[in-house]
Order: sequence, then structure tokens, then C-alpha cells
Amino acid sequence: MAKAGMSVGGQMVDESAIEAVVARLQAAGGVEGAEPHPRAGELVLPDGQPAPRCIRLWAAFDNSYPLNGGRSSVPVADNEGVLAVEPMDRVLRRVCLESIEDEIDDETTEYLEELIEDLAADLPGYGVVLANEHPDPVLWISASAEVSVLWYEHDAFDRQILFRDLVAEL
Repeated sequence: MAKAGMSVGGQMVDESAIEAVVARLQAAGGVEGAEPHPRAGELVLPDGQPAPRCIRLWAAFDNSYPLNGGRSSVPVADNEGVLAVEPMDRVLRRVCLESIEDEIDDETTEYLEELIEDLAADLPGYGVVLANEHPDPVLWISASAEVSVLWYEHDAFDRQILFRDLVAEL
């Protein structure tokens, strides 16, 4: 994963990309429904740690996550300034198992339980499902505070984009 200021795909990316997109969107009259979070600069993770800067910058423009060239219906944070995320093992359980558990047998359930355990080991941190669609878009805040959106389909996350790049596409 890229760090702020590192090159990804030959392009320099850092939080200034988010600032530039926000400035462009504001100059163009904003985005329908976009409303800044009143505590954007003070947002924290559920454990009290400061939220990643890229999310705080975005929340100063809109309290809904960006997705698919528009806005997700998922809020960035609650009124107290706590990000609306949960531990990734819970997010993975929801995406991998709970969303289909009424359609699967015991053997598949056991397989998915093991898959969730493996994925949780590979994806520590926090997350949130950004939309009820297929493939499932999941915002992931890694243990090192890097933020990406991953798409879950067919027992794997085979597409990933850095949050900064997702915003830059707007």
C-alpha cells in the first residue's frame, strides 16, 4: 500500500489530492446532499485514536463516504465525531456470511467461518460496508491507518483502491 506522498501507478498521491477535489467540488457548487460533519477535524476511531487525515479532510466536505463517482448513504461519523466503523472481523462476518447465511448449508458455513478468520488476520483494523450491492464495497482502515475501498466477490477481495484515489476520481 502507498503511503502519503508515494507514487501509485506512476502518480503522486497524498491528502492534497483530497483537498484539491474538495476545492473543485465546492467551486462547482458542491454535490447534491453533501453536508460537512461539524466535528470533521476532530473525528476519532471507536478506540479513541484520531481518524485518518484523509477521512477528516473528506468529512469537512461531506459526512457521507464517496462511492462510484457519487455519495454512499453511509455516514462518515456520528454526532459525537466517532467514525461509523466497526472491527473488520464483524464487517467480514456480515459480508461473507450473514448476507447469505439463509441460502447456504452447514459445510459452506464452516468454510466461510474459516475464510472470515483468515481474512480478518490479513485485514486488521476497522471497516464499514459502503452499499448493499454486489460486489460488496467495504471501506477498510488498516491497523497502520491507511484507508482503502475493497470489493468482496466470490470469497475474495480482488479489487482495491486507495481512498485518496477514490476521491480523486470524483
